[in-house]
Amino acid sequence: MSAPTADRPLNIAIVGAGLGGLSAAIALRRQGHLIKVFEASLVNKEIGAAIGVPPNAMRVLEAFGYDQKNLRSCDYRGVVTYSAEGGERKAMMFKDQAKHYGRQGCFCHRTALHEELKALSSGQADETYEADVVIGADGIRSTMRTVVLGSSVVPPATNMCAFRWTVDASKLEGRPELDWVLKDGVPVGRLVRGDSAHIFLYPCQDATLVNVTMMHPDARDQDKHSWYSRVTQEDVLREYKDFGPQFKAFIQLAEDPINLWQLRAMPLLPTFTRGRLALLGDAAHATFPTLGQGAAMAVEDSAAVGCMLPYGTKPEEVPSRLAAYQDVRKTRDDFVRIESLEQLMIPSKRGLFLRSVEMQDVLNGYDAIAVTQEHFDKTFIKC
Repeated sequence: MSAPTADRPLNIAIVGAGLGGLSAAIALRRQGHLIKVFEASLVNKEIGAAIGVPPNAMRVLEAFGYDQKNLRSCDYRGVVTYSAEGGERKAMMFKDQAKHYGRQGCFCHRTALHEELKALSSGQADETYEADVVIGADGIRSTMRTVVLGSSVVPPATNMCAFRWTVDASKLEGRPELDWVLKDGVPVGRLVRGDSAHIFLYPCQDATLVNVTMMHPDARDQDKHSWYSRVTQEDVLREYKDFGPQFKAFIQLAEDPINLWQLRAMPLLPTFTRGRLALLGDAAHATFPTLGQGAAMAVEDSAAVGCMLPYGTKPEEVPSRLAAYQDVRKTRDDFVRIESLEQLMIPSKRGLFLRSVEMQDVLNGYDAIAVTQEHFDKTFIKC
């Protein structure tokens, strides 16, 4: 068998320097191509606090050559759930991920992962650039998406939002009423469930920080408000007034201002590609954080693009290679997007990912590089 050859590497422009854009830069540069990453802001700072990195994403990051020590991560082995009113406790542990999937999932600060990817990729550019391939990794408000689809698609309002903040773990010391946060039982994620609102928190930065996400209905007309705003501790306590005293005591550790984010997800797009342009990550399939797989899908997309564009790909072959990238990725990406929304919005499906070993296997056990390479070989390698 022989792969196609060419006289030169491809010139590839990547729009967006977030986790997805930098992952794509790494994957494509490892194939020998010439990469330029374009970012609208002068200094890109990955938005958000901490993030889950499941085994399927870690498998790709290992192929990229990352050093997990730089993430200062904490293992993600499961979740302890509590009822909002009385604090009824139940542990929901994952199977041994290192044994079954070959990697142990973790929590880390989003900035730590972004800095590690930045170190493995190259800098940014702002000049005009003529490219053989353009990768749109410019997030949920993507402008490249309009180019692919021929019209603007705005993620619709969902009437759900989330408070997001972090707290120094040292503030928990000497507060036995807050032992539930890190000390009560196994050191895993914590989920406090109410009827329509919940709190999810977990440690990161070598367990020196606690990351907090509090999802709840949004009574505002979301289309008349900014997707992102700042609120106060008083606002959070008012929204979570029916939660038990140990949970409100934790909220009182939050320092003003606190971030409030509208939760929006992309509608299912008819295509991720157009000619030599492809979308990946949130630009194509922004999800809710329910499954903890949003960033992982961007990393998997990046690995797939890299596999589909090996060194030797000719410019005229790019459209068919990107179409094959979509063939590999779209069903999986759309599945995660649908489930992430339904497992928050449909009461009977809430917590399904934690209960379903089968779903955990489908998501965590996936090998994006192996699956894509197999598809590439069957489609493009001539025996």
